[in-house]
Amino acid sequence: MTQTRVSAPQFFSLLYLSVLSSIFMYISSPEITVSETDSLLRPLIFIVISIIAGIPTFLIYKEINKSESLKKTLTEIKFFKVIAAFYGAVYFIGIIRTAARFDLFASSELFPGTEMTLFIIALIVVCALLSLLGLGALSRAGVIFVVIVVGATGFVMLSLLEEVDLLNFTPLFREGALNFIWDSVLFAVQASEIGAIALVLPEIKGNVTKNYILWSVFSGLSFIVVLFFVVGTLGVFADTQLFPTYTAVTLAKFGLLERMDALETAIWILCVVEKIAFYFLVISKSFKIVFKKVSKRLICIVSAVLVSIVLAFISSNLERFSFISYTPVVLAMYIVPVIVLPLATVIYLKKVKPCEKNSETD
Repeated sequence: MTQTRVSAPQFFSLLYLSVLSSIFMYISSPEITVSETDSLLRPLIFIVISIIAGIPTFLIYKEINKSESLKKTLTEIKFFKVIAAFYGAVYFIGIIRTAARFDLFASSELFPGTEMTLFIIALIVVCALLSLLGLGALSRAGVIFVVIVVGATGFVMLSLLEEVDLLNFTPLFREGALNFIWDSVLFAVQASEIGAIALVLPEIKGNVTKNYILWSVFSGLSFIVVLFFVVGTLGVFADTQLFPTYTAVTLAKFGLLERMDALETAIWILCVVEKIAFYFLVISKSFKIVFKKVSKRLICIVSAVLVSIVLAFISSNLERFSFISYTPVVLAMYIVPVIVLPLATVIYLKKVKPCEKNSETD
């Protein structure tokens, strides 16, 4: 297992691929319209929210760095074990949501009417095994995959230029500013992987804050480009499609290449694999803190089995999938790991821990 630290650019390449999977498999819903020109501005709100939401995590890192002894004993603190258990539970659900979304995509768009349960379970097993290679291997692979993903996606998007119709772009804020703000928030909270940064910070070297800001900006700009082509090519038709990004890609063609969607689908699978493998890694780290004597390998195996059982129940069932896609669930999946758990940790380190030390001294 790879134990060496990774550079900040390498890690955020992995995180970039993870968050891209959300826009590639963005699901149209009655709550958020995709066809409005407003959707091109949502990524700007995503950038702002992401940068602000990252503050609690970096406050943790600041507190830990004040004391080398605290860094070494943090995982022994009961409070932090509870926090770690919550992280593990959140990203366990995160794997289920990501894999179920890909299952829905595969069974409705790639192979309509085909039972995809065994394929999805095989995907889960592969991702679980990849996670055992460690953060270093996933991050370094992420650097290579980013080049492939950006290059291939850019090529596909450029081939869509002639399909763009400027008449598809509607006036801004046609539905009102409040609706725009709410839609932007729901768009931003898709990036729940931000919360996982707190658990892997000690393994990242370099200027994490600077690279995090660059990641937020680059991710937001990438979303704008993708949404520009979705709105420009589909217009109001985008709101009738379950996966509007995929529908837009099916229009792409370049010379004799008439099926560019096959290329883009392969790229999306790369992103999904990196995301799920990263989540498995976070789960194994989280529950290793809780159960010191249990190996990460065993935690990973048990997690993969449980995820597979749940996915077999959800697979190809839209009603069951919609349950884990309710707005309260999506919001909780972001707020808990990104804001609540880091803030609780910061408060403990700044307020409770010093008091405990003083009481022991007395």
